[in-house]
Amino acid sequence: MNTTSQPVAYEAAGPVVTITLDSPATRNALDGRIIAALADAFLRLEQEPGLRVALLRANGRMFCPGADLGWLRPGETGMADRMDSVLATLHPALLRLRCLPAIVVAAVHGPVAGGGIGLMNLADLVIAADDATFSLAYTRIGGTPDLGATWHLPRLIGERRALELLLLSDGFDARRAQELGLVNFVVPAAEFVGAVDRLVERLAHGPAGAYATVKRLSYGAFDASLDEQLEAERRAIVAAADGWEFREGVQALLEKRPPRFDGGDAPDGSCTGSRERYP
Repeated sequence: MNTTSQPVAYEAAGPVVTITLDSPATRNALDGRIIAALADAFLRLEQEPGLRVALLRANGRMFCPGADLGWLRPGETGMADRMDSVLATLHPALLRLRCLPAIVVAAVHGPVAGGGIGLMNLADLVIAADDATFSLAYTRIGGTPDLGATWHLPRLIGERRALELLLLSDGFDARRAQELGLVNFVVPAAEFVGAVDRLVERLAHGPAGAYATVKRLSYGAFDASLDEQLEAERRAIVAAADGWEFREGVQALLEKRPPRFDGGDAPDGSCTGSRERYP
């Protein structure tokens, strides 16, 4: 339970940083304060030495239901200005998170709606408890999508299915989210914390340099021709062959032992110099 006044908790532990939506009293709904705290946390990740995994999770009975409608105060003037202000604060941080070399994992449970799905979509991998439920929600209140929903969803699940979810705003469960391709793993709620820990641990001890390159190549592929992507892959694997991770992996395979990828430095956490192929 949150015993401080901070709506977002930030905890660094070795190669892992955990960012926790920590406002159970407001169901982790997005308002000006929590959005500002998230933006600060996302930007702070770039400064973490040795960062390999960033975990985005939530305390309380749900991950995030989207915007705090009370904070929007639709009966008063200025709602548009409030929304414009917080999105202008958050968007630069979202772009930086996208090109972070570390792997971003979202762990979601309970209701996830609106901007909560937007936050989830920012992750590279998503693990969901089987009690998670999802809804884009926007058109139910006469709104339009935000936090990259119209950019991520067609890429993740295809245009027709994206339009179905965005236009109709019907809810669906965790298994359906997995079938659509919105989440990678669904685990029983009683086993959720342990499953998240195991996934983070596996990523934290994996080949961080290879992971960062896979992430960069995969996201850059949408805007590349086949010729361009083949050349990018060629450059990447030649560079990998000159690095310690690839050598260790091949040597371990030859020696029939598990590879040890903890010995080197994690990739630089900054986006500087690594945005060539990112949107």
